[in-house]
Amino acid sequence: MNSTLDVMALSEEVEQDSQSGKLSKDLLAQGNTLYGINPAHPEFIERITPDSRRTLGQLKDVKFEAEISLLTDI
Repeated sequence: MNSTLDVMALSEEVEQDSQSGKLSKDLLAQGNTLYGINPAHPEFIERITPDSRRTLGQLKDVKFEAEISLLTDI
């Protein structure tokens, strides 16, 4: 069986899923922890755990150190 990967179609699908929030929800549902920037608090890194807890913190010695817990859902 010879199948090819349409990289452009895959890229567009990932872009759409990312913008809609579907990608984040799927990754969290699979048990992944997500890290990124919260636009309201750009001085911190935001961690979102699979149980939807959001925490703001900093990386120190290659580890995430929580500083603020947010009470919001995705």
